[in-house]
Amino acid sequence: MSATSGAAAGVPVSVRRLLPDLLTAVAPVVCERLVGIWLYGSAVTGSFERGVSDVDVLVGVEGELGLGTEELGSVEARVLRAHPGFRDRLDLTFAPAAALAGSLLEPLLTVSPGEPPHTARVLPRWALTRALVRETGLTLAGRTTREALAGAEPQELRTALIDSVAGLRDAAPEVRHRGGHAYVVLTACRALRALTTGELADKAEAARWTAERWPHLAPLLEAALAWRRTQAVRDETPLPPELALLRDELLDLVAATAGAVQRGPAGHGGY
Repeated sequence: MSATSGAAAGVPVSVRRLLPDLLTAVAPVVCERLVGIWLYGSAVTGSFERGVSDVDVLVGVEGELGLGTEELGSVEARVLRAHPGFRDRLDLTFAPAAALAGSLLEPLLTVSPGEPPHTARVLPRWALTRALVRETGLTLAGRTTREALAGAEPQELRTALIDSVAGLRDAAPEVRHRGGHAYVVLTACRALRALTTGELADKAEAARWTAERWPHLAPLLEAALAWRRTQAVRDETPLPPELALLRDELLDLVAATAGAVQRGPAGHGGY
């Protein structure tokens, strides 16, 4: 298995160096059942920040997953031994072919920054990841994204975005560190942009789009981008009251937009 060098030319150098070791680590785990391996997210959209951004990889497997956390842990450990700078920055998901086709019944196997390998139930918001990988992902091995992943219908994306917004509102009061606040704020911006325009964008672009339309939210968005750049994952300094109020206003705005989309008002431009 090997990435196409021409296609990978735009990928950041540090990620290009990691990819061969990732492919080598995955090979003995999936053997002949590989559907494909795809790189997506900031490493392929041009918004990757050195030393900060995650490496997002989806691995498709034929048939039932048939893998456990030990196999995923071995892949992660092998990659990180060679590339310790990506510790807590590797987001790796194994998905069965049924999930690639849109099923919500088959579980995923995933390791995310700050979390051990675990089995994850497929939620409606999986459609967002599927759409991002299909539309922007770089094929590292196996079938292309458009061959292997089913497209997401507008109604499916609406449901996924609304589910994502509900999750953000539930999670926000429990967040204790600045990295978590950045995730909530920037994910909310991406949902707001997608619900309003019908277009998926990376988080940094969505934050800029939001600031242009709601300038009074700019202090919160600038702070969130700064926390993301500095990886403030262990900074548990309480949010200043003025930023907490802006965060809640942003979440209310996204929820109201999701509600309007769900009701399907005439002439709405988003999903």
